[in-house]
Amino acid sequence: MTESTVSVVARMRTLLRLGPLNILRVAVYRTLLKWGVYRHLLPIKPALVGPFFDWSASTVNPSLPENVDALAWSRDAERVMRGELPVFSSRWVECGFPPNWHRSVISRVELSEPQQHWTRIPDFALTGGDVKGYWEPARFDGLVILALAWISTRRPDFQLAIEHWFASWCKHNPANAGVQWKCGQETALRLLQVILVAELLRRWGAVQPTRSLRKLVAEHCARIAPTMLYGVGQDNNHGTSEAGALFAGGAFLVKHGDTGEVLRGKTWRRAGRHWLENRLQRLVMPDGSFAQHSVNYHRLMLDTCSFAETTRKIYAEIAFSQDFYQRCAAAATWLADMTDPIVGDAPNLGANDGARIFVLHRLPYRDYRPSVQWASILFLQRRRYAKDPQDEVLSWLGLDASTLPLSENTAKPRLWPDGGYAKLVSAHAWLILRLPRYRFRPSQSDALHLDLWVRETNVACDGGSFSYNLSEQWLGYFGGTKSHNTVQFDGRDQMPRISRFLFAEWLDCAEIVVDSSGNSVMASYRDCWGATHRRAVYLLPEGGCTVVDSVAGFRDRAVLRWRLAPLSSDWVANAGAWNNGTIKIRVSASTPISRLEMVTGWQSKYYGIKSALSVLEVEVQSAATLTTEITW
Repeated sequence: MTESTVSVVARMRTLLRLGPLNILRVAVYRTLLKWGVYRHLLPIKPALVGPFFDWSASTVNPSLPENVDALAWSRDAERVMRGELPVFSSRWVECGFPPNWHRSVISRVELSEPQQHWTRIPDFALTGGDVKGYWEPARFDGLVILALAWISTRRPDFQLAIEHWFASWCKHNPANAGVQWKCGQETALRLLQVILVAELLRRWGAVQPTRSLRKLVAEHCARIAPTMLYGVGQDNNHGTSEAGALFAGGAFLVKHGDTGEVLRGKTWRRAGRHWLENRLQRLVMPDGSFAQHSVNYHRLMLDTCSFAETTRKIYAEIAFSQDFYQRCAAAATWLADMTDPIVGDAPNLGANDGARIFVLHRLPYRDYRPSVQWASILFLQRRRYAKDPQDEVLSWLGLDASTLPLSENTAKPRLWPDGGYAKLVSAHAWLILRLPRYRFRPSQSDALHLDLWVRETNVACDGGSFSYNLSEQWLGYFGGTKSHNTVQFDGRDQMPRISRFLFAEWLDCAEIVVDSSGNSVMASYRDCWGATHRRAVYLLPEGGCTVVDSVAGFRDRAVLRWRLAPLSSDWVANAGAWNNGTIKIRVSASTPISRLEMVTGWQSKYYGIKSALSVLEVEVQSAATLTTEITW
């Protein structure tokens, strides 16, 4: 069979796995887009003018929740007013105040036609590069900071800054005009943040939304609803984000709106409820794994569900379905088990674009505990952690968890057979093995990747995703097999790439065996070229890990990689082993090793930022069994 024939067959099989209904949804969306239907349904509207809140009933003396550092929120708000914003949850960047909504925070290029209809804007051909550079300020993290600072201090300049933010936004981004309205999910994330701010101001400051703010909420709902078919067709967090925003936006209008707004709000609320329950039932598997195979997108999905449930309680709406709560509980448990309870970090599995909303705490981006705690009290009726800084989220939202029991945090081995993950645990270490089981489209070629944690340090790590707007070289590196702790055959990925976000010939486990004691796991696969990889992992109680890789069926070479973070210049080779004073790693093989060397690789823990790390590469040129011993 020729390579071109394989490509055609692979594409057809992939389309079938994506699902005919999803393909139809996306095709209908693109047809309506091309024919200009959305320009007719969603015309550009006049810019809204403020005020957006009624501050008349607010008191001078703030009523504050527990665990709040008012001075710290004030300092951050002052930075926002000086023109800085936290971008991609990792760094502060000069954006102006109010932000220049049409200038990229990445390339610093300003759009030349900022108010054309969103349907006329390309996905990946903007003059300023990555579209996420334009979207990031419009996720409204800066607005949340201003609101928390005003609640904490009642300073008039923060109040004026909030109104100025909204006035600037509406003036420069009238409904359906420009890049900020292009994506249904971006519109949804912004709407969720607006509702969060409105409810925080109402709860803690007796501030009420005006008709202008209600109109802004309605404009966002009206933009999201007609293109939900595209979001649903993606089988990812586009659908959950947009559904959650429609539910929350609709419920907000039912609570605060006039007669006409209430009627439309009921329609959007009903649609949002339907699709949120539908998406959870489909995309969150029974074992709690999420369809996107990404720890950070799992958090985004779970936070969306937590906010939907919180707003449901605030507005006294009827409960969601029992299946919804069961899936949310399973998803909360999954994220808790992936999170180190001491430092809050988690494996950098899958795509990671810096997405994080509802930041009502002062913990870093890579600390997942606030999300775990929030979801646990809502969906498991238990506290995952003892009282700590992550509880600031609960305090701001008025959620009392003081009477809830504390979960047993004893680390245990886990198998997630639906999503494709296994966890082994010892006294001072734990690891995750990524099983080649892709029920939904994989974003990375990461079969049998091993993530090893020793005393809260990610010793052997995933490369992350760096950016979505990359050259083929970097796209292939971060999304490919080369940036994972696994075996690469013949210099190619484990699955052929069809496009930027799509692989073909999805792998599946030929076998999975988990030892009854929870000390070992074994899995294997055969790829579409006939190469086979079997990996057995043993986590030793006395402080070590042994990995046995059996490889065969490849043409020229197989390369085993161990990505050892953080970068250290102290790795010393001695008698076939590498040692940096803390970790010792030794690799042996049943056939001659043609190459064994420490090289420089890359990892990306935050969107748009990459850093170097040491990578041990072991190459063989014939079928072999490679044994890696890692001790600490």
